[in-house]
Amino acid sequence: MPRANVTDTAAKRLQEMILSGELAAGARLPSQHELSRQLGISRASLREAVSILETLGFLSIEPGRGTFIASNIVAAGGQQLTPRGLSDRYAKQDIYQTRLYIESLIIADVARTVVPQTLTTLREATAVMIEAWDRRDLVTIINHDRIFHLTICRACPNPMLRDIYEGLSEEFQGTWRYPLPVTRTQRFLESMSEHYAMVDALEAGDSQKAAAIMQEHVFKTAAAAGIALRPLPNPMILDERPAPSA
Repeated sequence: MPRANVTDTAAKRLQEMILSGELAAGARLPSQHELSRQLGISRASLREAVSILETLGFLSIEPGRGTFIASNIVAAGGQQLTPRGLSDRYAKQDIYQTRLYIESLIIADVARTVVPQTLTTLREATAVMIEAWDRRDLVTIINHDRIFHLTICRACPNPMLRDIYEGLSEEFQGTWRYPLPVTRTQRFLESMSEHYAMVDALEAGDSQKAAAIMQEHVFKTAAAAGIALRPLPNPMILDERPAPSA
């Protein structure tokens, strides 16, 4: 099994153990040796799974003491979470602002060349997120949010834009994991509506509309995390007319 899948599966299993009370709130997480043996995974994959759960607020790492289960957890509809946050390499606003710019450009390009399989994958990812909401399954929600946005990126006909986006995915993954937008009912439902609206715009081949919806989506997602972004020029995406000759 690819390592990413192993990590995601382990993160989901740990989430289930916490939500069910098998790992009690406030208790110390079992040792890496014990957990990796119990889950049947390497310690490297376990560390990545623990990092995901820490980011989502299910775990708290206390220097010198160990990793503990968060004391107050409810996993959907306004739950109490203490997320670790985003990358320390760049300011949170800069990470979201960069997503705002680059994802608008990418989705506009995708609208001109999109194929049916891409649309199917995007709809399926959104449907899985909605189903996971009722199960209080944050890990599945953030994983399929990542799938949604990476699917758009990988459908981009411009290989340089694809490479730039994927090269920044380590920084962007914090915005996919950051739980506030997916743990508040109103924003989560708005976000899913935006997903479907983007797919409809892609299917219609409407670059301007797809870019505008993506801008709204990233703008509101950042706002839900308490981050104010600078609005982009409207319209940011130019029309199809060729540039005037020099």
